[in-house]
Amino acid sequence: MACLVGVSALLSTACSTNDDGESVPTTQATTPPSAPASEAPSAQQEALAAYIGMWQAMAKAGEVPDPDAPELRRYAADRALARVVDVLFTYRETGVVTRGAPVTDARVSGASPADAPTEVTVVDCGDSTNWTKHTKATGELIADDPRGRRNITAVVKPVDGSWKVVSFDVGDIGSC
Repeated sequence: MACLVGVSALLSTACSTNDDGESVPTTQATTPPSAPASEAPSAQQEALAAYIGMWQAMAKAGEVPDPDAPELRRYAADRALARVVDVLFTYRETGVVTRGAPVTDARVSGASPADAPTEVTVVDCGDSTNWTKHTKATGELIADDPRGRRNITAVVKPVDGSWKVVSFDVGDIGSC
């Protein structure tokens, strides 16, 4: 998921003289200073963004289905990427597409080492209720398509310069 950063002008107060010779405050816009390092995205924020991005990329790739979608590789690597690609490959081979997207309620449950994380654990109660499978040829909803809320635990690490989901475990429907 792309993060949007809002920038606003800082206001500074100066004085000028009005027609009566009185000093009155004026306001002018100034360029904001660079954000301090502490405001840079944290490892936890980047890990959450990668986790959410992986599910969004999978939902989008499932519409085709496209196991080679580059967005998948932006957010997932290792076992996580292999799992997602395997599912999408199976969908392509069996004529299945997906519609909608999962809803995430993800949060960080751990990061190590604490001072400079290189591994973040994300937990989620993912909801696939409105992420449906359909027959590609007809668009017909596939009846045998269990959907609902499930516990998900993911491990996210920096890979090739960005945070990526490297593994995830999905619980049974109703596990959260």
